[in-house]
Amino acid sequence: MIRFDDYSCTYAGKSTPLLHCITLQINPGEFVFVTGPSGGGKSTLCSSINGLIPNEMDGSMYKGSVTVDNICVQTTFPQELVSVVGTVLQDPEWQLVRGTVREELTFACENMGVPIEEIDRRLAKVVEQVKIKHLLPLSPLELSGGQKQLVAITACLMMQPKVIVLDEPTAELDPLGKEMVIQTIRQLHSEWNYTVVFVDHNLDVTFPYADRVIVIAEGCIIANAPPHKLYDQPGIGNWLPMPQIVEISRKLDVRDQQGGKDYGDPFTVEVLKKRLIELQLDQPKIKETNLQEQISFHGPSDSNPIIELKQVIFSYKKQQDDLTIKPLNLRIGKGEFIAVIGKNGAGKSTLCKLITGLVKPQSGEVLIEGKILSSLRTEQRVKHVGLVFQNPDFQLVQKTVFEEIAYGLKIQKLSKNEITERVTSVSKLLHIDRYMQDHPHFLSRGERRRVAIASVLVLEPEVIILDEPTNGLDAVRTREMMEYIHLLWKRGHTIIMLTHDMRIVADYVPRTVVMADGQIKLDGPTSFIFSKKEELYQNHITLPPVIELSYALDWTNPALTSDDFVSRICPSKNERPTELGGVI
Repeated sequence: MIRFDDYSCTYAGKSTPLLHCITLQINPGEFVFVTGPSGGGKSTLCSSINGLIPNEMDGSMYKGSVTVDNICVQTTFPQELVSVVGTVLQDPEWQLVRGTVREELTFACENMGVPIEEIDRRLAKVVEQVKIKHLLPLSPLELSGGQKQLVAITACLMMQPKVIVLDEPTAELDPLGKEMVIQTIRQLHSEWNYTVVFVDHNLDVTFPYADRVIVIAEGCIIANAPPHKLYDQPGIGNWLPMPQIVEISRKLDVRDQQGGKDYGDPFTVEVLKKRLIELQLDQPKIKETNLQEQISFHGPSDSNPIIELKQVIFSYKKQQDDLTIKPLNLRIGKGEFIAVIGKNGAGKSTLCKLITGLVKPQSGEVLIEGKILSSLRTEQRVKHVGLVFQNPDFQLVQKTVFEEIAYGLKIQKLSKNEITERVTSVSKLLHIDRYMQDHPHFLSRGERRRVAIASVLVLEPEVIILDEPTNGLDAVRTREMMEYIHLLWKRGHTIIMLTHDMRIVADYVPRTVVMADGQIKLDGPTSFIFSKKEELYQNHITLPPVIELSYALDWTNPALTSDDFVSRICPSKNERPTELGGVI
């Protein structure tokens, strides 16, 4: 269905190809998961399939060929390919342009001159496929992030493509939104035999659904294998950290074996649970401790919190029934590390805008170190609180990456040497030092996010608020980012992090606040929060795989990390199993 023959792609002015001598074949009906480091060439691969390269991207040059359903992509314009290749982008708002969902779904067919009767027939079919009939009369602006993405997918299906290309379609969604979109795509794939090319960084969520995994790094395919065999390939772990279930099974030397045959790594909770029970490793060998004691939790002190919200009420609308933030009280102590979690639209970003003074409460008070926020001048607020927006484009205003990162330091009138030293240090840490003279808006979304984060981290404010700091980053960059954020916390900074990545929360964050409907529903040690399985699910929050596995095994207290899980089963090296499906 898709064929790359010795294909290379380069943009004008770039000496290094974005894709280099790619030879690849994707068969009809396959569900292919494409992943790898940020900037490695994944989006370029997608644009080479749907014809945006070379037909719509000025300066893109290629060698070799790409064919889709025996059609040469390089000589066919994208509008002629839409009936063969459908594309769903990372942000659905980039491709939703009409007043209602019904109009959105029929828009492309009308432009292509499809007869009205055929449009109606297709519409009835696809809304039933994707289960969104109830959304037809609504405006896309009224929908949640997950619903918007389903509408974008449905609009793609209206053209009856043979291939669906999805470029990080779940990056902006909450955990249940991610699963809803992926399950919908998998169902459509299995029932209607679409060929699916799914680009994503979230291995824990996407891995179980794929028929094949293609890893792209530095413009080359470095791995191409079924999920359960991917990590048998030498060196792949250097490019792609393991999904949590694979990581646990490897540490326990557990393979998926049936009837003496090795089926490779378990990569779902169900399969690993079954193998652990078969091997009698399903019960901890050490006493389960109280998880509230496993992570030191320093709640806000009774006196002098660095941030305090008292009976804060805020709404983007004047009607009393449409409050975004309802009477809310929150105290954050100096030097705390807090995660704020919740579904899209829960009020997390608005909470952070209130703390930074970007919006003002209708009533109540926001205090910074005991001072009313509204009484502080802008330059005073910046020294106290720095905010990294979820969308990096909202805060990139300079012509080069160096100028962007240095902008705040120049306003503070630091010396040229100190500015250069601090910019160099943070840019190397975030792996953007090679882009110092590039325009920020010419970078990929993940790279732009790192520039935005660097521009705040370089200021080292007392309180650092990060809205989805790992969104769009690959697994390696995510861990590096979190290690740096953790270091800033250890140095005394107060960290407030908004995130949909529950594994990051479990691995790094001592205190977690759960928001829903503009209110704080839960607040406490992260271990305590993850013990509230039903409450989390009701608030559209899914659990990391290791916690799901703990509950599946009926453990009283779930393990928060892979190492915690393994240490409970194998407390010492002497008790480590050696013949459990073969030592890896």
